[in-house]
Amino acid sequence: MISSLTGKISKITGNNIEIEVSGVGYWLMVGEGFLKKHNEGEEVKVQTYMAVSENDMSLYGFDSWEELNLFKLLISVSGVGPRTAAGILGSKQSEEILKAIGDADVDFFEKLKGIGKKTAQRIIVDLKSKVGGLGELDLRKESTGDKEEDDIVLSLKQLGFDKKEIEKVVKKIPEKLETIEDKLSWCLRNME
Repeated sequence: MISSLTGKISKITGNNIEIEVSGVGYWLMVGEGFLKKHNEGEEVKVQTYMAVSENDMSLYGFDSWEELNLFKLLISVSGVGPRTAAGILGSKQSEEILKAIGDADVDFFEKLKGIGKKTAQRIIVDLKSKVGGLGELDLRKESTGDKEEDDIVLSLKQLGFDKKEIEKVVKKIPEKLETIEDKLSWCLRNME
C-alpha cells in the first residue's frame, strides 16, 4: 500500500497528475483544489489512497491527511465510490463538506456531479454520527497554526477520541519525532 509520495509533478492532464519519484512515475487522480495549488515541475508531498476493484486499480492524491480521512469517510457510504468521493472533494473545501453534513444540507450534495437526493441523504445520515457535531468538526476554527498538528488532531477526532484527551496527548508529542506518521502513532499509543 502506498500511503504518500514525495516527488516532482512531471505531467498534468485533466484531473490527473504524474509524480516522478526516483525515476518512477505514479499516475494519480486529484481534485480541482489540488490542481489550483500546484503546477507542473513543482516538488510536492501527496497523501494517497489506492482503490482496487475487479476492473481497475487507481491511486488518488490529497494535499493533507484531513482530505484523505474525509475521502475515506465518503467512500464508506453505500453508493459513493472513489471517483464520486474524489469529485466531491475536488469541487468543495473540506470545511464546506463537513458543515453540510453537520447542517444536514441535502441541497449542498445534490448540486454536485453524480449525487442524487438519495445518495445525498445517505451521506448525511451515515456520516453525521461519525464526524460528530459541527463544533467538534470544524477544527480549522481552533487551528494551532501548525498544519501537521491540526492534521493529527483531526485524524484522532475522526477515530472517535475525545477532544480534551486529544489536546492533552498532542501537547506531549516528543520533539524527536519528525514525521506525521510517527507522531500520530505515538499519540495512538498514548491515548487513555
